[in-house]
Amino acid sequence: MALVLKHQTTSEFMGSYWAKIQKAYRNRDMWTVGKLITWIWEKVQVGDLTNDQMRQSFNTAFGRNLTLSQWNTFVTTRIIPIKDRYIAMRDETEL
Repeated sequence: MALVLKHQTTSEFMGSYWAKIQKAYRNRDMWTVGKLITWIWEKVQVGDLTNDQMRQSFNTAFGRNLTLSQWNTFVTTRIIPIKDRYIAMRDETEL
């Protein structure tokens, strides 16, 4: 099921979402960073967002120009480890 937005485009949504992640990262709030990254990655996994939409919005939000290959490396080395750490922290607090 696609992500349904009523008051903004997917690009606008993703731009504000990356801004939230960036703000949390600057404030060293890794719990929130992990939560936001995990949520958005789950949206890609279920098909609400495409990997390419995520890459393009990241490039726009951060003034980057990552190619697909560079993006895949970024996902493997940064996004997935952040998600995995968040899930581990969350699961630990639920014990």
